[in-house]
Amino acid sequence: MLGDQLKVAAIGKADLTVLDTWNTNGLRGTGSHDCVAKDVFVPDHRVFSVVEGPPPDATALHRFPLFGYFALSIAAAALGNARGAIDDLLDLATRKKSLGSTRTLAERSQTQATVAASEAALRAARVLMYQSIEDAWQAAQLQEPVPESLRVGLRLAATHVVRTAAEVTTAMYELGGGASIYKSSPLERRFRDAHTATAHFQVNQASYELPGKLLLGQPARVEQL
Repeated sequence: MLGDQLKVAAIGKADLTVLDTWNTNGLRGTGSHDCVAKDVFVPDHRVFSVVEGPPPDATALHRFPLFGYFALSIAAAALGNARGAIDDLLDLATRKKSLGSTRTLAERSQTQATVAASEAALRAARVLMYQSIEDAWQAAQLQEPVPESLRVGLRLAATHVVRTAAEVTTAMYELGGGASIYKSSPLERRFRDAHTATAHFQVNQASYELPGKLLLGQPARVEQL
């Protein structure tokens, strides 16, 4: 934070000290450790505000809503993780038989219904995300700022995708039964990753509050929309 504005500074890796702080339940592979920059000079051209918006001559890529972009980066990873969870379960279901059962997991009606419902939910979330991106991207081609309604759409889509993806991944994890709980199981890792993603402040349950205020016509600060 510089003054009362949120700013981002581009700093060379050699000027940073990486602290080994990313000891998390999931998403361990991102390596999102804390960094410290001490007594480093950063020129003005490597600092920008994330709330003032792009300059008038910015390209479409830089006119695309920044906070929506950040939230969507989490959503995209969550979407892929859930897709993988369904695929992992499909593979497991053809081989696994419950103790005392002659039927494979794939032959059980509960498995069939849960997989179908999860597939539908994930496909619907994916369509919502890509449509919201397309709408905002087309608006970013124009000279006017991307409308508030489309920025709301991006944040709603990102949060919905992450939380739907977690529900789908949980369903696949539970269908896997005892086979899911071992560290050797991909479903175990996907379950941890899915629920770690839901904790991010841009896509957690509370992130619905700002779009909800705007949809209801209530006063709200939109700097980080």
